[in-house]
Amino acid sequence: MAQPEKEFQSLDRTLAKRKMKMPRILMLSDITGLGPEYHVGDEAMAEVAIERLGKRVGKHNLILGCTEPAKVPETYGINAFAFYHIPDEQLSRLLRRKPLSYLKAIATNVYQVLRCDKIVICGGGNMTSVWPGVLEARLRLLKIANLLRKDVYLVSQTIGPYTDSHRKKVDDILPKAKWIGVRDIHFSQTQVSAPVHFALDDACYLEKKHNETTRDISSRNQPFACVSMRKFGGMDDQAVIRVAGVIEHAVRAQNLGTVFIPHHAPKGTEGDIKLANQIKHLWQNEHFELVNPIPLASTLKALTADSQLVVSMRYHQLIFALSTGVPAVGVYVDEYTQAKLRGSFEALGLKPLVTSISDIETGLEPLIEEALSSRADFIAAAKMIQQEARQQSERPYNLLAGMPESTAIQPHREVTEDV
Repeated sequence: MAQPEKEFQSLDRTLAKRKMKMPRILMLSDITGLGPEYHVGDEAMAEVAIERLGKRVGKHNLILGCTEPAKVPETYGINAFAFYHIPDEQLSRLLRRKPLSYLKAIATNVYQVLRCDKIVICGGGNMTSVWPGVLEARLRLLKIANLLRKDVYLVSQTIGPYTDSHRKKVDDILPKAKWIGVRDIHFSQTQVSAPVHFALDDACYLEKKHNETTRDISSRNQPFACVSMRKFGGMDDQAVIRVAGVIEHAVRAQNLGTVFIPHHAPKGTEGDIKLANQIKHLWQNEHFELVNPIPLASTLKALTADSQLVVSMRYHQLIFALSTGVPAVGVYVDEYTQAKLRGSFEALGLKPLVTSISDIETGLEPLIEEALSSRADFIAAAKMIQQEARQQSERPYNLLAGMPESTAIQPHREVTEDV
């Protein structure tokens, strides 16, 4: 037999062996699946991670830990288990009062880590002291993963800020990770001693998938602006009405209808949907349509892509707009939200078109005019991120699957048309 033929047969056997032994991957993400507790931003990043890994290793090789796993299988087609965000202090009390429950909690983590080959923490519920229960629960699992020598990857994260006690634990545990992927490198790289890798927010690469409802909303409201608001902690009802009134006037000045896109509505009626019902009277006889109930993030991204303009207090609504070439303006409340909204523009090389709720009366309309007159820049930025930036975003997923870092997995053309 000729040598080249032997080599090809050997390669075939190697590929077949690899195909049969895909890694089993444990995913952690603070999501719920489609239902009344659905959070668009967190779910958007998780949906991308699930789809990417599903194409590489098969969804049957994925299992996701989250606080509410019941709807995950039917929403995403993967198995899930309950992973509760129990703070360290609460776990210590459990050891004293209910030692068997404590041992069960620890054993569950050990069991889930033992039965997987690799661990990935998806974007959503970031590794920060802002949410100490999430951080501490994840650090406990990662400590077990390190002891059992399992490869750990973090993608599309915000790392920090940390309290002094958390920072010590983070610097002991995170540097052992194979990959720490962050979406805001200028901040995150100061929060951990290990190297970090910058990549655009995974939601930039979420596929657009209209359903029948959103396609109808898009058709009957053209031309329209997408508006997203949130009642942040420092805002009272009067502030909400004031900000909404300015947005209504600015959108109407452009002869656009309004489609209000909620991102989180606890119990199905609270949060953004409650806010939308409080402000809709400001539109009077103008077109105002609330998307209710909240559909999949990929569906909302398709609806956003059909709009002429986005005005948003929500970070991921800006991500949906900017990654599809839609002119957008952000409205922030405090220094933290200002940094996030500015960062969404800066990551794509765009001028940050943002204003604060205190300056919105004078700042919003000029920014909208600037955004609409710069439509070509938004389109160019959206096209740009589909090349090298996409490859950088996919690198950790290729490594998780044991593939070469530069391997590109092409999106489905029917749902990701060119910008």
